[in-house]
Amino acid sequence: MVKDEIAKLVALQEMDSLIYEWEEEINNFPSRKNELEKPLSEAVGKNDSAKKEHKQLQLQKKENELELEGLDEEIKKLQGKLHEVKTNKEYKSILAELETLKKKKSKTEEVILSVMEKDEMIESQLSDLSSNKSLMAKEVEAKLKEETEKIEDIKSRLKEMHEKRKEAASSVKKDIYEKYERILKGKKNGVAICRLENGSCNGCRVFVPTYIEEKVKEKKEIVHCENCSRILY
Repeated sequence: MVKDEIAKLVALQEMDSLIYEWEEEINNFPSRKNELEKPLSEAVGKNDSAKKEHKQLQLQKKENELELEGLDEEIKKLQGKLHEVKTNKEYKSILAELETLKKKKSKTEEVILSVMEKDEMIESQLSDLSSNKSLMAKEVEAKLKEETEKIEDIKSRLKEMHEKRKEAASSVKKDIYEKYERILKGKKNGVAICRLENGSCNGCRVFVPTYIEEKVKEKKEIVHCENCSRILY
């Protein structure tokens, strides 16, 4: 009887809906994994950037300190020459050169101070970033473990469901099952048979003609929605 075949299709659809849902979860896992790892990846990126900037500032500080040492040596030498000059012109020339070096030294000291202040701030940020990264890594690891275990459980249940589905499908008349399969493959949401509720197809939400509704109620034949082609019951 068609009524019995429809009941079998409804049971089959329940299985296929679960299979569809579980397969979607499995297929979407890589993107969910990426979303979970994204904050950690950003935290690692910020931490690495701060480390890089810290290293650059340390190098800049070292270069300026070497420059400062060189300026001190030059100033010391020129100050020694002041006692050796024999003309007023030479004396004034050395004084002018000393003034230039002292200004350069002052600017270099200001740069060193600025670099040190900036580096102190970066070191403070590094401490916070490192702590945040470690905490986030633990949280992400726990969430990924939970999600992975969930997916493995779904895969196990999916395997069992495919076996049950195979058995259920074999009990449906071949021509009716082929219709069902053809519709199922053409629907993105994995629904081939749906209920007729309040005069409309529960699959596409479109109202069906009265004669279609009557055929569905009679359950003497397989009836399709004229809009979406799904089997109605």
